Amino acid sequence: MSIRQSLSGVAIGALLATTLVAPSFAQASWPNRPVKFIVPSNAGGSPDRVTRLVAERLSKKWNQPVVVDNKAGATSIIGTDFVAKSAPDGYTLLSTFTSFVQVPALFRKVPYDTERDLVPITQTVSVDVLYLVRSDSPYASLRDFTSAAKTAKPPLSYGSFGNGSSFHIYGEQMRKALHIDLTHVPYKGELPSTTDLLGGQLDSSFASIGTALPFLKAGRLRPLALVSTTRSKVVPDVPTFAELGVPMPDVSGWFGVLAPAGTAPDIVQKVAADIREVLSQPDVIQTLRDQGLEPVASTPEAFERRLRSDLAQWKQLLPEVGINPGD
Repeated sequence: MSIRQSLSGVAIGALLATTLVAPSFAQASWPNRPVKFIVPSNAGGSPDRVTRLVAERLSKKWNQPVVVDNKAGATSIIGTDFVAKSAPDGYTLLSTFTSFVQVPALFRKVPYDTERDLVPITQTVSVDVLYLVRSDSPYASLRDFTSAAKTAKPPLSYGSFGNGSSFHIYGEQMRKALHIDLTHVPYKGELPSTTDLLGGQLDSSFASIGTALPFLKAGRLRPLALVSTTRSKVVPDVPTFAELGVPMPDVSGWFGVLAPAGTAPDIVQKVAADIREVLSQPDVIQTLRDQGLEPVASTPEAFERRLRSDLAQWKQLLPEVGINPGD
């Protein structure tokens, strides 16, 4: 072998080594600038609060600012589309909730592909949801509310965080099971609907326990039922819909994090591992459980399986409760 051939071999080997190692070196420095979480709902609701809690801890771990930006609207489509069209560099992430898997069943046209344009990172928590009225309302129980709804003119109302959202599904299932007429009023998030409930613009509303809890403690809201298969440890006196004879879809709510498709796998795994570390901290666990939220911190692979299962289930469930895809 000539010296030239030997040097060429060394050069080629060095080039290959550089090509293989360079991405890891580049990503090893991630993050080297601020990271942004997009929340596709209003500030103040449970998804927002969980995201801000996680972001604060990640900021300390990463030694970089971690910003939370709320982009509410269109049943979470606006914020989700923003992330789906963002650079896949790990600096713009989606912190979303169950509506993510309901949108494809609800709308015939969506500006992104749920399965192709975003990559799952982790399910952060599972969520319990309450059905609520004001504490000064005449409805002390779901039976009282049902009796009033049978004769109310105009129909009593209930709020949700958007057309086709899980709260909308729960309301339509309740309406169907109880044979009552109700007016659905969609909002851009939990907090706006809860605010209108408190202000008297709504007769009832659904909200996650985390959003409702401060108002329950203040004696301003009254829970009538819980959307869950078992009672909540946070509000153990509240009966489940099933206990009250109202079957609800066996699809629990969740919050989770995704990234634009094409984000480097080692960044995805790092974010998942670091969020898992945050959600394993005892004070974080207690804070979440005090809000009726159960930490999950799944792997990207487990979260992907969950999303695929939920996507199929919601496509079947929405027509069953009379909600058909719209434009």
